Amino acid sequence: MTYNPKTPLKIGIIGAGPVGLTLSAHFIESGAYVVLCDIDEEKIDEIKKVGISLINTIQKNVKVDKVCYSVNELKKHDLDLVIISVKTTVLQVVVDQLSNTDDEKLFVMCAQNGIDNELIAAEKFGKDKTLRMVINYAGAMENPNTVNVTFFNPPNYIAPITSTGEPFAKTITDLLNGVNLVTEMCDSNEIKNHVWEKAILNSALSGICAISHRTMKEVMSFPETVNMVIGIIDESIQVAKRENIEIKDGFRSASIEYLTKAGDHKPSMLIDIENGVKTEIDQLNGKIVKYGKKYGIDTPLNQGITALIHLHEEKNNG
Repeated sequence: MTYNPKTPLKIGIIGAGPVGLTLSAHFIESGAYVVLCDIDEEKIDEIKKVGISLINTIQKNVKVDKVCYSVNELKKHDLDLVIISVKTTVLQVVVDQLSNTDDEKLFVMCAQNGIDNELIAAEKFGKDKTLRMVINYAGAMENPNTVNVTFFNPPNYIAPITSTGEPFAKTITDLLNGVNLVTEMCDSNEIKNHVWEKAILNSALSGICAISHRTMKEVMSFPETVNMVIGIIDESIQVAKRENIEIKDGFRSASIEYLTKAGDHKPSMLIDIENGVKTEIDQLNGKIVKYGKKYGIDTPLNQGITALIHLHEEKNNG
């Protein structure tokens, strides 16, 4: 498929958090027909009224014309692509709801943290219609319509699972690059490398912050927890290499240096614990534990973090 300016690409974006709003703003600016979907009706109403604002690292103010409150409403727009940017804890639910359609042209792209998310979508939509995106920006919600984009370490990455999806993946990549959200298209093997590297970074610090109720900077300022972070990285790299993930030279030292510079803010996993909601631990540290067992590799730090987060979650649900 090749993008034709006379027929704008129709894109639905599920999830009005920092990832979804940032993507929405850029795709709207690119000229695409964008429908933003979230179950938080008050938030969506506010965004429809005042638009999306991106501040700090990326600065934009974009009007939003098309919104909806459910996946079922989204189906009415005859979309070419749906981007799923909700937390992985509800990914299966969203995929199940979205799959109740006869639209054979629809592509689906997972744009979340975590390992193997795209495989969940592919089970319903088929590998030829499934894409994966690795997001390398992050932000926090200042208010319902404003994202404080704290950093962007370009590029983002997009890949189809099979070569059939390459023309469509290129179309999306070109749209984002056209509005300066630097993005590279790669193949299914390369995207796995990027997914794992980002998952290792998230796994190294997020769980410790959530368990200790400390910010990233606080954890990285305490020698004993720094040693835990390094241990998680080492375990995870060992597992990744057995899974034939190409961890680039210098990744270990670069990761430690990068995390040492982490800001004095809370990762989303800590915020989830504080709010009493389920975390993404199973798609991060939990996946590393699972793959470790596949190869007979002990991952005691990842396993311990996963168990303690589950304990927090059970307490919250109790």
